[in-house]
Amino acid sequence: MNRALPILIFLAALLFFFVSEKMDFTTPQEDKHVKTVKFWAFSIPAKTMLSLKTDFEERHPDIRVEVQTIPWESLQQKTLWAIAAGSDVPDVIVGSSEWTGGLINSGGLEPLDKWFKGDEKDDFFKKFFPTTLGIYQYPEVRRDRPEWRGGRTQYGVPLDLDLMLIFYRADILDPIITKLGMNGFPQSWEGMEKLGRALRDESGGNSPTRFLLYLDPDDPVPMSMAFLPSSGGHYLSPDFSRATFNDLASRKAFEFFESLLTQKIATRWERNTMEDPIVLYKKDQALANIAGPWYAKVLESKAPEQAGKWRVALFPRREPQFPTSGLGGACLAIPHNAQNKREAVELIEYMCSDRFALSYFQRVGSPPPIISAWNDPVFKQPHPYFGGQVIYDVVNEAIQAARPIQMMPNTEVTKGPVRWALREIAVRGAAPEEVLNKAAARADAILAGH
Repeated sequence: MNRALPILIFLAALLFFFVSEKMDFTTPQEDKHVKTVKFWAFSIPAKTMLSLKTDFEERHPDIRVEVQTIPWESLQQKTLWAIAAGSDVPDVIVGSSEWTGGLINSGGLEPLDKWFKGDEKDDFFKKFFPTTLGIYQYPEVRRDRPEWRGGRTQYGVPLDLDLMLIFYRADILDPIITKLGMNGFPQSWEGMEKLGRALRDESGGNSPTRFLLYLDPDDPVPMSMAFLPSSGGHYLSPDFSRATFNDLASRKAFEFFESLLTQKIATRWERNTMEDPIVLYKKDQALANIAGPWYAKVLESKAPEQAGKWRVALFPRREPQFPTSGLGGACLAIPHNAQNKREAVELIEYMCSDRFALSYFQRVGSPPPIISAWNDPVFKQPHPYFGGQVIYDVVNEAIQAARPIQMMPNTEVTKGPVRWALREIAVRGAAPEEVLNKAAARADAILAGH
């Protein structure tokens, strides 16, 4: 019996070999005809994709999606390293309008125009609000000619939108607005200052206890997304090659920021020494905030006791012809050395559907860039927290009147010279023209690679 056992084991193995040659034991992931698309994203788009992964794979039986969740603060660096090393390169990434420009400028991303041709291209890009596509357009970059730049090219498509609105305490400000003879929250810088001074005078004059806004001199986002666009200014020239934030229109934005503080219309908030600014609203010390549509969820969750007291308005403009806000957000893009580009395009097309856009919106509260998604009744519902206001009517109007922010070839421009200039002007009271000229020269050196 003991001698027969090895022979029986050998015969069983032989039988299994011949049977397995006739049968397919591979899983779908092992099938050579099935491609796996690696999708890298921060938590919210990753969770949305995971919830719809089965639906996508049923529609595309030859594609599997591998979702990797990466913390937002690590996503830029991890993506950059993977692309540069050419190892474990994702096929689709979620990028930010704040830092995707650096990847494009270095040749790290695939131009998307060539993947959508003829009527197919028109049909796909017509899904989006026209202004939203402009966020991720950049002069064409060629890896074999690093210094050469071509015409405007689409390097990403918007996943969600960020723009600046005014959230304000209507219960306190509306009576003052009415007394000033205004029909609603002011739409001009001049009107905003007038409202702020009236509030200041009512709450203590030179020592006010209430302010219209709080402003953070270390945060360049309101400058990028609200003050600069509404002033008619730009950070960079149209070809992204030099700084222009020291020209007259841009200088007005920095001067207005400073004026709100010096007139005691806004209070200065220091992120390193002060508590969560939501406390300012809970104590009625600040009565308005500059933020994106996502802030509606923040207020509702952090200040539920103030339900019914808040409203939403457009950010005021220096002149009526200027944009009310900049337009940024998150995008979908393909690394230049992704292994499965055609399948990546299929995934991007799916993520630009109404179904995905609305599922994502429910999680994050940022408005979808897909025009048809706005047909959903959710965008016409009165919001109880905002006194029954249909807040997405305001958001939609803001999108129409917004301007795409410029992609930064190097994020050090805003992290360094712009932030330095903002603090010099707003905190130290330095002369804006002199400071901005120095900052623009530093930015030019960064853009030139010095």
